[in-house]
Amino acid sequence: MLKFFDTPSSCHIVLEPPLLSDDIKTLESLLSKQYNSWHVEFGRIYNVELAVIDILYKELFTNKKNITITTHKSKLNRYLNRLGFKVSFDSLIKQDIVKINEIEVVLVGGSADSSPKIIDLVKQVTLKNLTLVVVQHVEPNKVGLFDEILNTHTNYKVSYAKDGEKIQKQHIYLAMRDKHLLVKDGFFHLSDNEKYNYSKPSVSLSYESFSSFYKEKLLVIQECGFAKDGVDKLEVLKRDGSKLIIQDIDECEAKPMIQHALNVGVHDYSFKLKEIINYINIIDNNTTREAWIEYLLDKIFEIHNYDFRLYHRDMINRRLDIFMLKHEIKNIKDAISVILFNKSAFKAFFLEISINVTELFRNPDSFKQIVKLLYKTNIHKHNIKIWSAGCSSGEEPYSVAILLDALGLLNKSLIYATDFNSVIVEEAKNGIYPIESYILAQENFEKIGLDIDLESYVVENKNFMTIVENIKNKILFFQHNLIEDSSFNEFDIIICKNVIIYFNDNLQKKVFQLFYDSLKFGGCLILGESEYIHSDYVSKFEQSCENCKAFKKVA
Repeated sequence: MLKFFDTPSSCHIVLEPPLLSDDIKTLESLLSKQYNSWHVEFGRIYNVELAVIDILYKELFTNKKNITITTHKSKLNRYLNRLGFKVSFDSLIKQDIVKINEIEVVLVGGSADSSPKIIDLVKQVTLKNLTLVVVQHVEPNKVGLFDEILNTHTNYKVSYAKDGEKIQKQHIYLAMRDKHLLVKDGFFHLSDNEKYNYSKPSVSLSYESFSSFYKEKLLVIQECGFAKDGVDKLEVLKRDGSKLIIQDIDECEAKPMIQHALNVGVHDYSFKLKEIINYINIIDNNTTREAWIEYLLDKIFEIHNYDFRLYHRDMINRRLDIFMLKHEIKNIKDAISVILFNKSAFKAFFLEISINVTELFRNPDSFKQIVKLLYKTNIHKHNIKIWSAGCSSGEEPYSVAILLDALGLLNKSLIYATDFNSVIVEEAKNGIYPIESYILAQENFEKIGLDIDLESYVVENKNFMTIVENIKNKILFFQHNLIEDSSFNEFDIIICKNVIIYFNDNLQKKVFQLFYDSLKFGGCLILGESEYIHSDYVSKFEQSCENCKAFKKVA
């Protein structure tokens, strides 16, 4: 999707997913017009097609247009900067951070029909460092017994708030019938003033009073109900820096209060009850960084079904630090909460975890071994199937395809290139790399010793080079998870370099079983320099040569 806003002298172009072929044509047309300057802004876009990159390159570097580029996704920012574009980065995640470390009071507001949600909440939240205050509309003829009901579901003290009582942590307070519940200097104040919004106690008056006193230390949970009481003070919460979560409307029988609150549009999140409970428990939890990492990985598996629990913790810690630095997050509790409850933040963290460093013809000695294997064992085969597992941004499978062409084997070969990161798979399909990478690739290629010029396999310009189409066409790129997904073919060669070093022992065993199942008898597994066949599989593989990382399936 493309939108643009122009004046006689300038044009601001905003690109959002999905970016269609007509959008790319419009982009090209707008950049060819006679403006003095252009600002191209990539919205929630993680990668772009080669056609977009070619258009930007032509207008910036060939036609010398005055174009500024902004991205909101760190992955695209990194990609475009590597290709020689000067790109500014504005993190949208930074704007979405809800700072929760200082929260002291959780205030729940709703009508009487919100009671079942409040009971479930009380059953499951911890309040070691928090106070829970409940303000509900209660029918005038009902005697206050809700404290007794809640006391049967929690070990924390539950009571109706008393005038002049000091507010304590590890305590659940309820608003009394026919009294407005306010706060003054950390003490409850019960007001006999007239009804507000036809209600007494009024949720609105409690929101305003607590927000004025606690500011950013207050979290409000807007629960289900039929009235509009509370809704008129939601913007006051925003002004004071208090946090607001609205109960998911689909979980409410009484929806009007929730719908009116959503329409105001100042809430931080709209959560299902289970998410609200998890969120409060994160706020209440003060623990070590190591414990937070374990919690994060468990919850990512529970919520998103990605299993990083068996990854080496040093790597996870490094990538979390990078994520926090990029998005200016200073507190690990804030980082954990935004990763788990903000989809864009989770994807950004996921991309940090799944990025591996690679280059064309990296470690020439390994590619020499691949050349020998191809020539020795596959020269007479009618077809050759190769799997590049954990292909990252595509340099490895492209390197293999170039070697196959140099040996006259490409036409009868097919390369499957997979990674569990769908964003980087799309980047790999572009086959575009910085010009510095090409210079390094030439040096590596010469060391392999083939009598062929690498120039015939790339198209160069000032900033980057692109792999030629006949090489691209022999590679099938798609998403595949080594941990969760099964074998999908029988291969002559599997190449997986510098991936399993990030896995612990149990995860490595799972991956080696997958490789064993995916290789033909006599097929070869090629690993990275620092990687070895797992001890449980040494009898099933035979090293192809001394000190090499090629292992033949023998049993």
